Amino acid sequence: MAETDGSTQLFGGVANVRAKAQNIHDTPRFYDGEENGVDDRVTADNMDEARQSNMAYEYLCHLEEAKNWIEACIEEDLGPTLDIEEALRNGVILAKLGHYFAPEVVPEKRIYDSDLERFNLRGLHFKHTDNINYWMRAMASIGLPQIFFPTTPDLYDKKNMPKVIYCIHALSIWLSKLGKAPNIENLLGIAEFTEEDITEMRRALEDYGISIPAFNKIGGILEKEIGVDEAGKHAAVIVINEILQKEDPEVTLKALQNKKAYLNYIEINNSVRYHEILFLAKLDKTETALEEGKTSEESDIYEFYLTHTEIQDIIDDINEIVRKEIAESKFRAAIAEINRCALGDCAQTLLAALQVTASRLKNVNDLNFDLYLEFLKAAKQSKEVGNLNVDEIQEVLELANEEMRKRRDLEGALRILHENFLASNIDGTFEALHHAAFKLPTLHKNAAPKYQATLFFELAKLQDKAQKEGMEDYESIRLTHAQIQNCIAAVNNQLKEVRRFAEAIANINGCLVQDDPQETLGALHVQAASIKDVLERCADDYHVWIKEGISVKKQEAEQADGDSSWIEMRSPDNQIFFYNPESKDLVWVKPEGASDVSHYMAQDEIQWIVSRVTAKRLRDEWFDENVDKVVRLQSIARMSLARKRYRDRLKFLHENEEAALRIQCLWRGYLVRKELQERKDYLNKNMKHIIRIQAWVRGYQIRKNYLQLTQDKPSVQVLYKFLYLLDQSAVDHAEEAELRKHKASIVKEIRHNQQLEKEINEMDIKIGLLVKNRLTLQDVVTASKKLKKAKGGEMVPKNRGLKELSKESREMLESYQHLFYLLQTNPKYLAKLLFTMPQNNCTKFMESVVLTIYNYGTNSREECLLLRLFENALKEEVQRKVDKVQDISTGSPTVIKIVVGYYRGTQGNQNSLKSLLGPLIEQVMEDSDLNMNIHPLEVYKAWISKTEMETGEPSKLPYDVTPEQALKHKEVTDEIENTIKKLVKIIKSFQEKIIGTVDQMPYGIRYMAMCLRKNLKEKFPDSSEEEILKAVGNLLYYRYMNPVITAPDSFEVIDLAAGSNMNNVQRRNLGSIAKILQHAASFKIFDSDARYLASLNSFIKTAYIKFMEFFDAASTITDIDEHFNMDEFSDVTMLNKPMIFISPNEISSTHQLLLDHQKQVTDSDDDPMNEVLAALGPVPEDEAMLGDKSTEFGLVLTNKWELNMSDESNIQALFSKTKYLIVDLLKIQRGETFTAILHSAANTQQQELYKAIHSRRLAAENEKSSEEEKNSKMALFDPNDTTIEKLKEHILKNLQILEQHKLVTPTEDYQEILTSIAKDICNQRKYRQRRKQDLKKIGETVERMNKKKKYYSEAVTYYQEYVQSCVSNLSKGGKTKKGDRRKTAKYSAQKLYEKGVLVEIEKVPVSSFKAVTIEFSTTDEVGTFEVSGKLSGFNIDKINVVFENLLQLQYEGVSTLKFEDSGVVVNVNLLIFLLNKKFYGVE
Repeated sequence: MAETDGSTQLFGGVANVRAKAQNIHDTPRFYDGEENGVDDRVTADNMDEARQSNMAYEYLCHLEEAKNWIEACIEEDLGPTLDIEEALRNGVILAKLGHYFAPEVVPEKRIYDSDLERFNLRGLHFKHTDNINYWMRAMASIGLPQIFFPTTPDLYDKKNMPKVIYCIHALSIWLSKLGKAPNIENLLGIAEFTEEDITEMRRALEDYGISIPAFNKIGGILEKEIGVDEAGKHAAVIVINEILQKEDPEVTLKALQNKKAYLNYIEINNSVRYHEILFLAKLDKTETALEEGKTSEESDIYEFYLTHTEIQDIIDDINEIVRKEIAESKFRAAIAEINRCALGDCAQTLLAALQVTASRLKNVNDLNFDLYLEFLKAAKQSKEVGNLNVDEIQEVLELANEEMRKRRDLEGALRILHENFLASNIDGTFEALHHAAFKLPTLHKNAAPKYQATLFFELAKLQDKAQKEGMEDYESIRLTHAQIQNCIAAVNNQLKEVRRFAEAIANINGCLVQDDPQETLGALHVQAASIKDVLERCADDYHVWIKEGISVKKQEAEQADGDSSWIEMRSPDNQIFFYNPESKDLVWVKPEGASDVSHYMAQDEIQWIVSRVTAKRLRDEWFDENVDKVVRLQSIARMSLARKRYRDRLKFLHENEEAALRIQCLWRGYLVRKELQERKDYLNKNMKHIIRIQAWVRGYQIRKNYLQLTQDKPSVQVLYKFLYLLDQSAVDHAEEAELRKHKASIVKEIRHNQQLEKEINEMDIKIGLLVKNRLTLQDVVTASKKLKKAKGGEMVPKNRGLKELSKESREMLESYQHLFYLLQTNPKYLAKLLFTMPQNNCTKFMESVVLTIYNYGTNSREECLLLRLFENALKEEVQRKVDKVQDISTGSPTVIKIVVGYYRGTQGNQNSLKSLLGPLIEQVMEDSDLNMNIHPLEVYKAWISKTEMETGEPSKLPYDVTPEQALKHKEVTDEIENTIKKLVKIIKSFQEKIIGTVDQMPYGIRYMAMCLRKNLKEKFPDSSEEEILKAVGNLLYYRYMNPVITAPDSFEVIDLAAGSNMNNVQRRNLGSIAKILQHAASFKIFDSDARYLASLNSFIKTAYIKFMEFFDAASTITDIDEHFNMDEFSDVTMLNKPMIFISPNEISSTHQLLLDHQKQVTDSDDDPMNEVLAALGPVPEDEAMLGDKSTEFGLVLTNKWELNMSDESNIQALFSKTKYLIVDLLKIQRGETFTAILHSAANTQQQELYKAIHSRRLAAENEKSSEEEKNSKMALFDPNDTTIEKLKEHILKNLQILEQHKLVTPTEDYQEILTSIAKDICNQRKYRQRRKQDLKKIGETVERMNKKKKYYSEAVTYYQEYVQSCVSNLSKGGKTKKGDRRKTAKYSAQKLYEKGVLVEIEKVPVSSFKAVTIEFSTTDEVGTFEVSGKLSGFNIDKINVVFENLLQLQYEGVSTLKFEDSGVVVNVNLLIFLLNKKFYGVE
């Protein structure tokens, strides 16, 4: 019976034992509050919160376990536990861990940013993901199951850090089982964390939004993944069961730790409990089996013994029990420690006890420790017996936190209040006073300014008092809560007084309405109004004057703009406020919209009237009594006062002259500021318009400057404005470096591939020579047999022309390969040749030879090259033969005719025309009732015929008339108009189809349209865009599409049944459609000669505009290299070389044409074509050299010239570098001209600026990844240019070189290079786009190069094996005697001399040749012969002769061969014949 079966049957018994173990060893979880401080009243919310906290605590324990284990492995300190997740994100720690257990997978030098310098400076970089990948490869290399692996975003983007920690735990267990790392600790219940740590981790886990992995199931999952030794595991479990009888926990622990037992989480400290519980479990299981009547002999052993699963479950339960015991013990100790510290005086000690994780307390704040001590001490003292329990402590903490919160709220409210009223923020002050912490009475919004002023004044008094008392930090004094309450109360009381005062004044104004002087007098006597000097006898005067004043006020108020219901008043304590008698509102700040003039009289105005009236009455009364005295006194007083005022004023002005001047300045400043503020208000009011004006001005300036930049000769001053556009970002530098790196690697690969190709060519020749030698040998043998029969005859070898395996034929073949490769890839030669040769032969040569050279464009490469030829030929024709734009339409350009014929004739392009126009043409043809006859005479005759057929009587109208006469008949004109309407409808469908399918047109025809447009613009710059587009339309529609519409059967656009043809009506209908479309495309309207078609003119105008847009869109297309994905590396990355199929006759005729027109075709004496033609020489007259001229053969095209990627080989590299240096100089130093800048001295500030730039550049150069980049000749940065003077010397030196090459002119201020810089600025965006395209294309090129390299390497290996096979097959032709392993042949030197094989032997006369014996013998190396000799008993030095080398010498035309060591000279051909006969022939 299996182990699992036994465990299933006895699972209940083991569960009982676990319960017993729980009762024996576990302690109660809840205790009486008096004894241990724990209350058993737990709510559901508390339980959920406790569960979440427990989950966060367990995860923190797993973090601590992972951190300690990694530290033990890599021997580095990883910092705090809460920071470990962030520290793992860069992968450095994990890569080091991978190096620890798999150094061959993760070399230490491959760890990116191992010192964390880059990470500490700039944070995470995408290259840090390489470290993560190395770690995962290391884990995969040791076989860790993939289910544990996190993804890169889980770690790098911190999306699932628990999965990462889970993987580290699984890795630790896996490595421990493999013996490569220590065991990971189990810190659950042992590790301690603060409440803040647990709370922070809870929030982090909530942010992850995922469930925590089951860490306790890692062992089980690994066991399933590991190939477990079941036999060893079974034996280990049996041993554990038997050892339990010995009652020795240490022996039991060793058995449990046995690796073959596959038990996890064995804790040494729990060994005694393991032994006891396992013993009880086994005993219980045995008793259960015996009770069921089972015997050990008949039953499975696991009916009585514990299974592996049961043992592991018991171990896990014991570990959990111990963990809980430890946690409870710590909890009781923590509560006791808190009670002890509460009776002490050290708040810090109490705080430390409260923050212990085991105390299970929440919301412990470090800042409240003093209150905690105060409150807990009071609570402890109030409880007479026992300690405070955890709920009581928590309640005290909450009370202390609440009290502290209130204090902090008050402090915060005071701070906010002071910040606002010190900053004169009235609204902020009023809002701050509403804070609940102040507990203020009702606050009045209209008194906010008064609150502000009162608080400020009160604080100023306190600070002034403190300053007088000598307090140094008097400015830090702030108002207390009580002082603020007093201030607010005082303001509220004052507000009541002011309101009573305002209401009294309003009452005075209101009494005047009733026109009762006594009531007015009563209102003036109200004490709250504070009106003084009121006399009862003046009541009538008061009433009249005040009423008059109110009348004046009303008139002023009506003229004023604003609300005149507000009264500006001044309170008795001289406080200004505003009161609205209608709404009873009172405010301290002038209301928005309030007028400066009110129809109410203020208190001061009423007081002034009362005082004046009273004074006048008293004065009049006194004057009446003392008139004479008054008059005398007035005169004396006035004189005295006038003199005094003058003296005082004069003295005052002299004493305060500076103050007077200052007042004048302040007043003038006020006026200026007022004017400025008014200007600002005006600008703010019109901000949108101002922004638009500024944008227009700036745009105008930028456009103006940019136009100057694009001029023929932009100045240095213009360049200054745009130099910043040339600044290169880090991305630019990185892309440039990558581009240079790829190009360098491509050149290396190209040269390597060229070397492989050269080896393959050599092997080709060797194989050919070996095969030729074998064939020749067979021919000789066959001929010799025939000679024996016929006694005569001569064998004539067949000639294979260029394919003949001889050096001369081979060289000629290679030269023709170079010639036609040059013709194919350099279209300028054929383009010039087409217009140099006689024109009657041009078309024939184009169709027979030129299209053959390009294989009729059968693939993208040849189509691209053919388009290049058409482009160059069209340019030549436009330059030579087109005198005006209209010549394209009126003439018959050769190239356009060939292009249209080619693209209309090839099958793929026929299908394009068929899909484009076929459906519409077929629709017209299928309509049998359609008749597009619009000629007046034909319509007239058809009308007469129809009338005669309908009436059966001859028509009375004349049959022969003129068109004008025919059009006089309404029936004719109506028929024509109806036909025109149908025609227009059909033509519109044709035009919409043509215009709507511009992208379906063949790329080649659109590209030629673009080239035609470009060439015409270059030659005729003054021509309008409309004229040029008409010429383009002549190509696209008239020549390309129009014939197809007119005669679709000729171009296979429609499918006709066998034997059927188009009828005349169909042709006429299509012809009418094509005619009107052509008129619309060329804007040819119908004049008076065809006035019956004048109604079509409006349609033609509309259609013409659409055609112009179509021609513009069709002639705007992507570059040819981008379309065909061609670049300078395309040919060198092809697996198979290009091949054309051409006859020798076409080769010789092309060769002769090039020789006849060599001067016209080539540009200079060093033109590559001259070199190729010189190598070919004259056209071979011997037909044997070319072979059968009428038979085509495949000619493989090869490039004679290697790809030249040397940067310094081209002077343009120096030109670019000089531009770079000049830009650096212009950024630092300025001047009127560039020459003046070069010869002027730089100041100190400019020198310092350049040094800073130079230092940054030097640092950037030192950071380059390879020495090759640092030493690159194309590097634009020169470390030696340490000063501006050296920079200028460098520039001048380069300019001298460029001047020698006539690229710059010093007399024109080096305008050429300045213009080039301007173009670089304009094209900077295009450069970046082009660079990105180059990077993409060059990546594809690298991939193709690698494929080609692999192909060549395999070919070389195959050829080498084939050569060895050929040589071995040759050796099989000879015969040898039985038992002989080597074949030999002996001759005397005399006999070899007579045969002609031996020519001479140095220092040996011919007469002595008889005494010389020469022996030829094979060697162990196939194809190698050993030649030895003897002269009068003395041995001659042995010579090794390689048969392949002899064939090579024969191929190269070498007649004799001298062996330098022995001085022997032999005839190569006869020696080959001899070796063939003796060793490879037939005896």
